[in-house]
Amino acid sequence: MTDWIEIPELVRLEEDDFIMGDIWGDGDLDELPTYQVHMKPFFISKYTITNRAFQCFLNDIKSELDQDGNKIIDLDKADSLILKRNGEFRCKEGYEEYPVTRISWYGARAYCQWLGNKAGKKFKLPTECQWQYASMGPKRLKWALGDIFDRSEYIVNCNEPESAKSGKESDTGLFNVTGNVFEWCEDEYAFKLNCKEDDKILKKHRVIKGGAFILGESHNLRNGKRFSCYEASCLNCIGFRVVSEI
Repeated sequence: MTDWIEIPELVRLEEDDFIMGDIWGDGDLDELPTYQVHMKPFFISKYTITNRAFQCFLNDIKSELDQDGNKIIDLDKADSLILKRNGEFRCKEGYEEYPVTRISWYGARAYCQWLGNKAGKKFKLPTECQWQYASMGPKRLKWALGDIFDRSEYIVNCNEPESAKSGKESDTGLFNVTGNVFEWCEDEYAFKLNCKEDDKILKKHRVIKGGAFILGESHNLRNGKRFSCYEASCLNCIGFRVVSEI
């Protein structure tokens, strides 16, 4: 049943306790208050989802809209790496392994649901806590590859992303957690961490993490850094990973 789709390569992260938020003391106000999280084990995709994987999804559902009528992907922009020709979706030649972009949060969620149905197991977007736990690793690193920022190690400060499989592998076995493209998280954005107050949540805006190729300042690429984006937006700098909980 799954031989015609691309099942993401997954990395298992083990159960542990960690401190969520700005544990380094130089972050922004929305990275506070820090708090302890007991993280149960889960699987996360080694790479961001690629154009090749996403085109399989689009060709199967034969639509650019999800079941609720939300736009999944914007194919009308000149920099879209997936094209629609004669009713069939195809990524541009040479960009098969690039992270899929121009997808909304709804599109990322719809892909997770579809993949779960095809693979016979549940997939979802990572929560912000799962994302930060995976990005920091057991050493609780400030950036994906270390506590000292070396711009040459990341896909940043440039005009376009690169292959999802380029660069160096992190301690947790992931690629391009810092830089290349932002990554959608499951959570609505709140103006502070561990928020329990409804009026402190920015409705219909989701957390995005990891920074992107368009950024160059190290502060904005930290594992603790939080950005928000309107969930219907389809930008050329946002992609996603998937999580499967155990």
